[in-house]
Amino acid sequence: MSFHEQFFFKYFAEPVYNPSVQGYNLVNTVAYVSVLLLLAFFFVFPLLDRRGIKFDKRFAISLLPYILFGSAVRVIEPLGYVRKSINPLEAGFWFITPGVWFLTFALTILGLLVARKIKKESYHKTFALIGMLFFLPVILFVASHYGNWFFFIGTIVLIVILGQAVKFLVNALTKSKLLNDSTNFLAMQGQVIDSTATIVATTFLGFSEQHPLSAGIIGLHPAFFFIVKVGLILLILYYAERDIERENMKGFFKLFLIILGFATGMASVFKIGI
Repeated sequence: MSFHEQFFFKYFAEPVYNPSVQGYNLVNTVAYVSVLLLLAFFFVFPLLDRRGIKFDKRFAISLLPYILFGSAVRVIEPLGYVRKSINPLEAGFWFITPGVWFLTFALTILGLLVARKIKKESYHKTFALIGMLFFLPVILFVASHYGNWFFFIGTIVLIVILGQAVKFLVNALTKSKLLNDSTNFLAMQGQVIDSTATIVATTFLGFSEQHPLSAGIIGLHPAFFFIVKVGLILLILYYAERDIERENMKGFFKLFLIILGFATGMASVFKIGI
């Protein structure tokens, strides 16, 4: 086996196939994030921006069913219906990262094209409805395997309470009223979802955190993980509001943050019910 083959196997293939190996490591995390950033800001944004797509509150909300679809699909593999694979020609590839997000992206673009074909301007409700048609069968299938409804519902209630608490504190302690903006609130809420679900899963349900940096922070104290995640997103949003002048780029940047939080966070929430 050549050096390149050994490198690929160690950092990309083995974390998929070998349950005893941590799913994420520094190398594959940097690779996935780099590809995601390049695709998002050098392909997706220019492509959609030229076609008049406005990345505002309406677009962010109408995109949520597609994000939830991708998060729910990720839960099917742990249920044992497919086998993990790094081969795009095998079904298992499309149920794990990164394949599931390629699938989600393709369905999102399909939904957007169909919605804009039906209604050129006010397409958001149609776009969201198409996304719900993708999402609902998957989440109903996943929910049919649930046996841990107490923690699943409890986690959702806790997420709602914590999100509103963070908004209240930010508005009370700062002059910026940062979270009165709906897209800012959704970006923050995504990190509340991710951190809360991770803390519940690792503290009470025996799950392990796959990202080494996150695992290290949780090891210090679970509450510290929540504070770091939420504090960091608030700081990023503050500078985005201040420094990104072009409104559509600012909206797309916030949308990118929303996707990151909701995609990982809701996958954890859906797994809690199993």
